[in-house]
Amino acid sequence: MAEQTHNRWQKAAVVLAPVLMLLFCGALLVLCAIKPYEKLTTYLNIVFMDTQKIQDPNAGLIIKDKDINTDYQGNTSAEGSVIYPSFGEQYAVLKSEAISLNVPVYWGSNATLLKKGACQPSGSSLVGAQGNAVIDAHVNTFFADLAKLKPGDTVEAYTDYGTFTYTVKEIVYFDKNDKTYVLPLKTGERLTLYTCVADVLGSSSERVAVLCDVTDKQFYETPQSEGGETE
Repeated sequence: MAEQTHNRWQKAAVVLAPVLMLLFCGALLVLCAIKPYEKLTTYLNIVFMDTQKIQDPNAGLIIKDKDINTDYQGNTSAEGSVIYPSFGEQYAVLKSEAISLNVPVYWGSNATLLKKGACQPSGSSLVGAQGNAVIDAHVNTFFADLAKLKPGDTVEAYTDYGTFTYTVKEIVYFDKNDKTYVLPLKTGERLTLYTCVADVLGSSSERVAVLCDVTDKQFYETPQSEGGETE
């Protein structure tokens, strides 16, 4: 009887051994997978957070208001270098006596900055540089009278590195999906100011742009310091 029992245990061991070995290997695989899974989960969370930051226009936004000098008395030159601002920094002041325009210009564009002044997309050229300097603002705030500018009117742009005078050449109307007037220029230099066309019934798909040629460039021999910042 004892011998029969012993034989049964031997047979059971032979059958169960592969099963137990399979379970043991499976457990090892699960344990080994835990750490990589944690790393993958962490990575996915980081990617998701970055996506959220991209979708949030104010993520990381640091607004930098400055007191731009519009009455520079130092030496100037017709040639010089522009100074690139950081995103969210006020880098210029636009003025035009023809429509009593006096508005700060911020580098970069989003809803928050558009509440503070005019905005310049970072893909366009800085004022004073070759290319197309594209600046826009809301028609119900800072650019309310933009369409009243006429060919021959002047617009001045004041920065920390120079003062630049532009003369209005043309007023054009275009659809919001038409990028003709806001794209970079292959050659030449232009200031493009644009806004929505006012519509009492709601948002308009039409835009108005003021195309200006540069007529005077005065680069400061001594650029203004960062001391003009305001809180």
